[in-house]
Amino acid sequence: MSFSLPPEISVQRLPLDSGMIYQFQHKTLGQLGRIVLQDSPDGLCQISSEVAGNPNDPMTETRSQIFEPLSQQLATALEAAVGKGQRTVAHQTSTEVLPIPPEESITSEQVPCPRCGEIAALIILSNHAREVAEMEDFAQKMYSVYEELDVVTWVIGAPVGTLKGDPVSPILRVWPTRHPIRYGSPKMFYAELNAILPRHCGGRLP
Repeated sequence: MSFSLPPEISVQRLPLDSGMIYQFQHKTLGQLGRIVLQDSPDGLCQISSEVAGNPNDPMTETRSQIFEPLSQQLATALEAAVGKGQRTVAHQTSTEVLPIPPEESITSEQVPCPRCGEIAALIILSNHAREVAEMEDFAQKMYSVYEELDVVTWVIGAPVGTLKGDPVSPILRVWPTRHPIRYGSPKMFYAELNAILPRHCGGRLP
C-alpha cells in the first residue's frame, strides 16, 4: 500500500484480535481519530473510521475537517490492499470519544465559589503533558465533564522550565470560551483564578 501522510500527522498501528487499528495523531490537535480493519465471520474485511471527540465539542469538527478526507483516501488505499483475495465492505465514518486506557487516571480539582460554595472552576491536571497535542488530548477526554459542570475550566500541564525560580507550565483555558495556550507559573495562574472566582455569583466570565 502506498500512502503519504502530511508532515504534521503521524500514525500508529495497533493489533486487534481480528484486525488492525490505525491511530492518527496531529502535531497540535492531538488525537484525530482512527481507522479500524476488522474481519467479520462472513469473510468480509470491514473498514470503519472514527473521528476522536465528543460530538458537542467544537474541536471535534476541527479534527473532523482534517481527518475525514484523510480517512477516505486511506480507506480507499486499504480497500485496494486488503481487497486482493478478500472482499471488503465500504467504510463508515462516525464520531467517537476514544476510550481512556484503564491504567490512565486524570486528576482534576473542583474550586468552590468563596461566596456561595458552589463549584465555580475546574482545573484539569495533565501531569505528564508538555506538548500542545498532549494538552488537547486531555481537554478532549474531559470534555463531557466540564461541559456538564459549565464552569470556567483550565488544563494545566507539566513544568517545562522556570521563571524567576518558579516552575512554568502550559495552561490551556477550554471553557466557557477557548483561549490560546500560554505558559505561566502557579503564581500567575492563581492570580487569574482569584480574579475570576468573585464573578461566579451573578458576574459574567470573560
